[in-house]
Amino acid sequence: MKLTAIFLAGAVAIGSIHGIDASARTVNGHTVPDTLHVANTQLILNGAGIRKKVVFDVYLAALYTGEKTDQAQALINSTAPRAMRLVLLRDVDSASLADALDEGLRDNTDERQWQAIQPSAKQFASLLLKQKSLKRGSVIDIVFSGSRVSVSAQGAQQGAVDDAAFARALLAVWLGQDPAQSSLKQALLGAN
Repeated sequence: MKLTAIFLAGAVAIGSIHGIDASARTVNGHTVPDTLHVANTQLILNGAGIRKKVVFDVYLAALYTGEKTDQAQALINSTAPRAMRLVLLRDVDSASLADALDEGLRDNTDERQWQAIQPSAKQFASLLLKQKSLKRGSVIDIVFSGSRVSVSAQGAQQGAVDDAAFARALLAVWLGQDPAQSSLKQALLGAN
């Protein structure tokens, strides 16, 4: 199992969520909303699952899209708004998050891609390091829109990175060829 996605997911957040609908879905005893409103766009829950490491639940991940799909590569390559909500099920420190980010990105890029996204990966890691630690129950959202990835934690905007290649690589941490956890990838694609 990859330590990367465990901590990475805990580190990222959506910057422009304006509201959450009252309806919700339960995943392994944890509740996630059926829809999110992001910058005047309503996104629907595509799928959700629990990221596990060994026997521990690390975070709940929920993927929101404009319309449901089970096509991972299409989601990675899309420029339409998408969002990943992470609800931490354990305490996580920011240094571990930054290390996990590097691991997850490296696992899903070749050497040329890895080198090309380094400035954006460093910028994104610095956004994660704004939070010294994130406690159990912290909500982290990552919004993907066009080439931009916005990050917020606990409802506070942390910043954004504008790099299409980085946006694709980041979403690939969960949906790529070498995801953090295969069963979580399938759950995010609606197979639960």
